[in-house]
Amino acid sequence: MSSQSDSRPVSSRGRAWAARLALLVAAAASVATSRSAPSPRVEESAPGVLRLTADAPSASVVLPVRLAVPNGSTQTVWATMRAPLSARWTHDEGGSRTAPSLTATLRFGPHPLKPRTQELGVSEGAAVTFDAESDGDVCRLQQPCEWEATLDVAFAEGSPVHGVVEVEWKMVGEVSFDETVDEEPRGLEFTVGPR
Repeated sequence: MSSQSDSRPVSSRGRAWAARLALLVAAAASVATSRSAPSPRVEESAPGVLRLTADAPSASVVLPVRLAVPNGSTQTVWATMRAPLSARWTHDEGGSRTAPSLTATLRFGPHPLKPRTQELGVSEGAAVTFDAESDGDVCRLQQPCEWEATLDVAFAEGSPVHGVVEVEWKMVGEVSFDETVDEEPRGLEFTVGPR
């Protein structure tokens, strides 16, 4: 009888060690198979300038955006776009010094975001920076994905228009990858603007 009672603690200790070992193996396997997504891929367009005046109260620029893998890929990615803007107002001599307001809308993907309105500084030549941002779109890389990114800037409705506003712009695209992949597809081509 005593030999049976001695064997129980040994076998329960053995089971405890076996359970610990199984947990350690499972944890190691989980770490070995867990993946971190590649860093997002970022591309910028060449910069440009849009000029607004009383005679030309709005301006637009349209850029092609292309995402492709030469031999296709089973990956699906998420593409977004933003446009860093720097607006500088030069008022007319003798004109009002009331600062104008601008709206900026960046359309990319199926739904444009609400326009951003920005007050410009009242001192002549002062630059104000802000971003126009867009919603994104999904790209399944079996086939190339092509979009147009359209940036519209304009004087806000009811805004005073005295002088010239120059808006320096560029477009910045970003492609995000799924966490289930280790690296971006080989040969990924991502262009913002004409090639």
